[in-house]
Amino acid sequence: MLHSRLCPVFQVSNVSGENLNLLKMFLNLLSTRAPSHQDEPAEFQIDDTYSVPGVGTVVSGTTLRGTINLNDILLLGPDPVGHFHPIAIKSIHRKRMPVTKVVGGQTASFSLKKIKRSQIRKGMVLVSQALNPTACWEFEGEILVLHHPTTISTRYQAMVHCGSIRQTASIISMSQDCLRTGDKAGVHFRFMKHPEYVNCGQRLVFREGRTKAVGNITKLVPMTSSVGPGVKVKPVKNMPKQQTTSATSVTNVQNNENQSGTSCNQRRHRGKQGGGRRSGNSITNDGDPESNTLSSKPLTEGGNIKNK
Repeated sequence: MLHSRLCPVFQVSNVSGENLNLLKMFLNLLSTRAPSHQDEPAEFQIDDTYSVPGVGTVVSGTTLRGTINLNDILLLGPDPVGHFHPIAIKSIHRKRMPVTKVVGGQTASFSLKKIKRSQIRKGMVLVSQALNPTACWEFEGEILVLHHPTTISTRYQAMVHCGSIRQTASIISMSQDCLRTGDKAGVHFRFMKHPEYVNCGQRLVFREGRTKAVGNITKLVPMTSSVGPGVKVKPVKNMPKQQTTSATSVTNVQNNENQSGTSCNQRRHRGKQGGGRRSGNSITNDGDPESNTLSSKPLTEGGNIKNK
C-alpha cells in the first residue's frame, strides 16, 4: 500500500543513460508545493536582471500568484521613492523556450519594453494594477533570535532577507527591553535605504555577523512620507522668481522700455552723422563721451575706405 511519505528510488546510470527517462518523467509529473492561485491578480518577484543585446532589458524571477500573459501591462516598483510605473511584457521565456503565459509557482524571464536595466533592482516586483500596490518604509514582525553574542536593543541595525529583498533595517521598538539568544518578541522595523513591497505573513531572516533571527511579518505600517532617511533629494536650481503684477511695477517696466528705445534712436542718429577711424583692421573711438557712438571723422573718401 502506497503512502504519501514514501520516497521513490530510481536506479540510473550517468554513463549509459539507463532509466534517466523515467526520472525525468517523474519530475515532470510532480505538482508544485506552493498553490498557484491562478484566479488571483498577478504578482511576480524579480530575482535578477540582465541586458541582452538585440532584446533589451530582461528580468527573471518567480510568479508568486496569478497568471501573466504576453503583452500584459503590469506595475513595476517600488522605485527609490516608493512609486510604481506601468510596463509592458514584450516576451516570456520559460526553460529557454518562448511561451505565451506563466502561472503561479513557475519561474520565468520577461523582456520589458522601454526601460533601462539600471532602473531595476533585485527585490522589485511586477504586480497587477488591480492590487493597487503600496510600498512601505516600516513594518512589524514577530522574530525568534537563534543566536546573538550579547543583547539586541532598539536602534540595532542588521540585514533583512525577505523573499528577494536584501536591505538593512533598523529596530524602532520592541515588545521587550532587550533580546538574547532564544528570545521571541514583536519588533518594529524600518528600512534604511528605500521602501519595499512586502506582504503580511511573509517569512524574513534577520542577520548581522554571527547574529541570526527568523520570523514573519505581522503588520505593515502605511508610508506617510515618500522620502526616507537614506534618500537624498537634490534641490532644484535656477528656480524662477515670482513675478509681481502690481500696477507700479508694470509702469516702471514701460518707462524703462521707452527710455531704452529713445537712447537707441539717438545712437543710431549719431552713427549716421559721424564715422569711425580705422586703425589697422579695427575702428576706434576718438574720445567721444558716448562710448557706443563712433568718431565724427569721415570714414570714406571718394566713396572708398581710407587706408593708412
